[in-house]
Amino acid sequence: MMPTASSEKKSGAVGAMPVLEARYELGALLGAGSMGQVYQARDTVLGIDVAVKLMHVEHVSSHTRVARFTQEASLGARMLSPHLVKVLGLAVTRAGVPCIVYELLEGQTLAARIAFAGKLSVAETAEIVKQTARALARIHSLGVAHRDVKPDNIFLTRDFQGRLLVKLLDLGIAEKMGDGPAQLAGTPEYMAPEVVFGSAPLDVRSDLYALGVVAFECLTGSAPFSGTVSEVFTALRTGERPSLRDVLPGASRDLDAWVESALHADAFWRFASAKEMSDGLERALTPAGKRQHGAENAVLAAALPKAA
Repeated sequence: MMPTASSEKKSGAVGAMPVLEARYELGALLGAGSMGQVYQARDTVLGIDVAVKLMHVEHVSSHTRVARFTQEASLGARMLSPHLVKVLGLAVTRAGVPCIVYELLEGQTLAARIAFAGKLSVAETAEIVKQTARALARIHSLGVAHRDVKPDNIFLTRDFQGRLLVKLLDLGIAEKMGDGPAQLAGTPEYMAPEVVFGSAPLDVRSDLYALGVVAFECLTGSAPFSGTVSEVFTALRTGERPSLRDVLPGASRDLDAWVESALHADAFWRFASAKEMSDGLERALTPAGKRQHGAENAVLAAALPKAA
């Protein structure tokens, strides 16, 4: 759960909550996740609204959980990308509870957008995928995998010119990539086969698989696999996945091929980087004749619908 407001705001002010570090005055509860609760807050020094993520009190005694919570703040502060939520600070309450201060976002999650719209246009999907890919490119450049790319962690807001701005949230289970097998972590519907079965080291292609699932869900309204954890894992083991054109008959063959590559059961056959994945999508949506002349893709140039 990450810092969101506007259409994502949940009712229920916290009343006479303490001012953290004599600076952050807590207000409405925005939401809660496995690691903590997120509040809208007022930075009384700068005079701006922010979001504060307070770690659940029951986790404070766990050195492992505190270290991961602190790592989330540290990684976020190093990202420096317009497509990743900004970390403004790390603090500890007088009771010894760690908290992370984030920018407060106005808009809605991609999950909320899909729930409202049913499914998204190719143009909107492409823009969301491309911007999320930029966020992943930055994360991967630091040798880290996000591990929980999903619509709940993709936030749709607007930049100062009113254009769609996508921000990737929640580095809570991000992990340094290495030589060991990928550890089982994340949300089942978006987990790559090698993560589920521990068959290959954790690398960028696990995140890119998850982004491919997100794209499929944007276009069709549902993830390729759903059901119980056991049912999802069984489907992954068989390697059988629905064709995009079977679910979305109007989809082009090029777009169908892009989705097939993004969701390939064997990581070797997937895109090797976030940029390659994004460039491949742009080519898939560009008519062959225009590709030869470097013309811009008319589909992607179309006006994007409002995120709200």
